[in-house]
Amino acid sequence: MMSGRKYNAPIIALLLLSFRVFAFVSDSSCHRRRTYTSLHLFENEVVATTPMQLLSAEKRNEIDILVRQRSEARWDGDYNRADELRDVIDQICVTISLNQLQYSAIDLENDLEYKIVTTDLPRSQGGGSTWELQPINNPLFNNAKSEDNVLQLAHAALGMVVSTSERGVDVNEEDLDRLVSRIEARLQTLQQRKAMGTFFPGTAAAGELHGRKAADAAFWLSLAGVNARDNFIYDELAQVASEELLRFGSNKSCRAKDVLHIVERFAMAGVTGSSVHQLYNVAADCLEVKMMNNTSDSVDDSDDDSIDYNNIIKSLRGDVTFGLHSDRSLLGLWRFSTRQRKQRVFFENAAKHFDGRYGKDATRLHSINDDKSDKYEWSKLFKDPTRPLVVDVGSGMGVSLLGLATAASGATHEEEIQIDWNECNFIGVDLSRLGIRFARGVSKRWELDNLKFVVDPAEECIERLSSYPGPIKLAMIQFPTPYRYTEDREDVEASVAQGYNAQLPEDSESGCFMVTEKLLRLIQEVLSRKEDGKLLVQSNCEDVAVRMKNIAETRAGFKSVEFTNSVTALDAVTQRAQRWVANGGDRAIGKSFSSLPLLPMVGRTETEVACSLDGKPVHRCLFVPRD
Repeated sequence: MMSGRKYNAPIIALLLLSFRVFAFVSDSSCHRRRTYTSLHLFENEVVATTPMQLLSAEKRNEIDILVRQRSEARWDGDYNRADELRDVIDQICVTISLNQLQYSAIDLENDLEYKIVTTDLPRSQGGGSTWELQPINNPLFNNAKSEDNVLQLAHAALGMVVSTSERGVDVNEEDLDRLVSRIEARLQTLQQRKAMGTFFPGTAAAGELHGRKAADAAFWLSLAGVNARDNFIYDELAQVASEELLRFGSNKSCRAKDVLHIVERFAMAGVTGSSVHQLYNVAADCLEVKMMNNTSDSVDDSDDDSIDYNNIIKSLRGDVTFGLHSDRSLLGLWRFSTRQRKQRVFFENAAKHFDGRYGKDATRLHSINDDKSDKYEWSKLFKDPTRPLVVDVGSGMGVSLLGLATAASGATHEEEIQIDWNECNFIGVDLSRLGIRFARGVSKRWELDNLKFVVDPAEECIERLSSYPGPIKLAMIQFPTPYRYTEDREDVEASVAQGYNAQLPEDSESGCFMVTEKLLRLIQEVLSRKEDGKLLVQSNCEDVAVRMKNIAETRAGFKSVEFTNSVTALDAVTQRAQRWVANGGDRAIGKSFSSLPLLPMVGRTETEVACSLDGKPVHRCLFVPRD
């Protein structure tokens, strides 16, 4: 955690360890207001959490006497005497020294000062008066930037990255760090206000991170590639989310899907550690309550009948298998990345937010080619550049390599790919600067020093691989963005005019489709110079898979590996596949196509998981260079 934070007591632990003491003082003329005093246990220390608890017995007795005397004067109708005593009470200033306040999470410069506020009770309620402490100074508001808001700052950070990426430049990390520092400071302020809520009523920033807002902020920051110092921001956001679920997660108005969306967002962001594990446990508790109640209001998932909450609860508990590479998280990433229009509007709004608030010139620009000279200095990229290398061409958001870099050796269905993943280096290449920033950010937070991501055209990256000192064990082309499927030029123009597939490459020969004959030839040349190198190709579009296979075999110098578990029959379940079959296209059937996954489960991409859950086929081929 950040310096200055002397403990790491999660919110849920505070709630479980807290207990309340009820104090009530009464006599014939004065009733002290009922006060609930919370005592929290921190490493065997009892820490006061209300100003009343820190008052000495002598001071409380002094105030009690004055309030009682004033109450008696009012009861007797001696209002002059009551006013004199009121003036005396108003002059009292109770100072609480910071030495008495043992909240190590709070960094305050001044002592805390309180005045005495009395409340007179009507005769119908027995008369008398109550008193309480009210803060005079509130150091938590000093020098606060009222415009700072965690969610807005997270949106601005993402907007900064989107804005610069759209101009083909790298974001200036110093400028981004300044925004991140403001988020850290704001989270610390919210933490202090929460901790001091009983000392300073009304200081909590109600609503700023209510509901799913903390989860959204975590996901947006991960999309921006924010690698927060010591994961402070992500840990704090996970703690806030835990507290929110404790606050409203068991309510009938909160559906099971609402709980699931919160934990999914943290998993999609690649957040790990004790704070998010506690969030998962709290979420599991909430889901169990809803499953036991089993009301139509709390479990309203008519638009997604595939949710198996019992398995999700199991994955949230124990060894916590829920995470970035769980089905629900990868499905969420796939939905986010494939909803082109909605995603585009979201990114545009983020960029407008940043440009409108800070201006396009608010961040200094770095050319996309600034780091070209040392991008492939292997001794700088990897501790041991002689280890076997796995390459993902068109890595997207990098989830496949992030999984393989943490995978145990072995675990594949086919003998054709037997790699000790623990002994490999990994590199992913893509032109999407946002995808690469996300992947780099998660990789850094997971401390994967054997995994790197670069922004480059695929062909340029492959050309540089010839200088890699070690063997290249596997090159992967997984689910490249398909070209538009059309029979003729008029069909192309009609589909674009109607808005269908407008974001896709125009056709397979236009040069916009990533997998060209040149790219496959370059991969073949690199693998030919290295020992035992293979090329894995996967697609969810049958015509694309068949085309890549044909080019690899007939024009790029590859031969297919034959599988025991091959595809013997195939249903055309998608409209694109049906059109392909109707037009006499070759089928992705035979010994060259594997019916089983060729990578470990953690190496699955978000597209592969989406296909699996939707019952759609994935077409897989494995190639080796011809002798």
